[in-house]
Amino acid sequence: MGDLLWGTPAIRAISKALPEVSIDLLLQPGWNDLFSGNPHIRKLIPYHSQWFRQPLGFAKLLQFKYDHVLIFHANKNICRVLPWLRASFVWSHQYDETRSPPILPCLSENQIIQINKPVHGILRRIAMLEKLKVPADGTHMNIFLGEKDRADAFLFLKNNRMAPKEFIYMNIGGSSFEKQWPVEKFVSLAKLILKKTSMSIMLGGGPEATDRVSSIENEIGLKRVTRATHLSLKKNCSLISQARILISPDSGPMHIGFALKVPTIALFWSSDATGTISRNPLNGPDYCGPLNIDESLYAVLSGNFFNGTKKEYNPENLFSKPILVSEVWEKILYFMEI
Repeated sequence: MGDLLWGTPAIRAISKALPEVSIDLLLQPGWNDLFSGNPHIRKLIPYHSQWFRQPLGFAKLLQFKYDHVLIFHANKNICRVLPWLRASFVWSHQYDETRSPPILPCLSENQIIQINKPVHGILRRIAMLEKLKVPADGTHMNIFLGEKDRADAFLFLKNNRMAPKEFIYMNIGGSSFEKQWPVEKFVSLAKLILKKTSMSIMLGGGPEATDRVSSIENEIGLKRVTRATHLSLKKNCSLISQARILISPDSGPMHIGFALKVPTIALFWSSDATGTISRNPLNGPDYCGPLNIDESLYAVLSGNFFNGTKKEYNPENLFSKPILVSEVWEKILYFMEI
């Protein structure tokens, strides 16, 4: 989800600099909600990861002729897509010489915009615009919500006895195990919020978060608490836009918060369950967290998500200690006072 939203500043820049051109976006249908209503995009073209569903969809691509194809984010399946694209030029920023074959073996080296240092994902995509002679138009990500989206959010809040800007949205999920802040810490934090503030709590996350949300509900009860895991991605975006604060690990909803300018407390993992540091430098907030966002709209906490060995508390390593409930609570108080 974050990888997709990182492309929106580049899409906006192209549309602004070349208003006469049409921009199509090829993506998995499950992500359409992030781009529906985007005035910079002409068409959303579905891509299915199952190989047996691809030929029929790819055949539809033959009706279009493109001047440029920009590969913002892809895996090796892109090699199945490219033969069906009628395009004058194809560009990508993805290339990993440590892999054999490279991540995009179907491209030649002169089609890769090589960036030889750690750079935020948004800036990697913006760097591709040089091939189109298009100037950048800032780095802010876009999600466009319509009146119906807002009305649906207000209705859901009303039906659950909640009010706009009077609740905290807690993303309980995470795209992988190491990105999931412990349930017991979410429980402790939720109890603090319910006891010491008048805020309600909304529990969100993808399908992987359903059981975790149920565990939290069992511990804290349902008074002033509701869940949004059963709602569509668009409805969750609309609800996040009405939250007073978003609390999220480094995952999709965190980027939604940044895009919608909702005060966001971002939790970045930094070590595994044994306390051994295994942090990918590209997973840190410098390269996939907030970029050029007003400091009143975000706070970043980095640390261990697990309860491993005492190595976590080694003061020589900034990121070895766990992220404490008290640290998140302090950030909540900060945003509540703004």
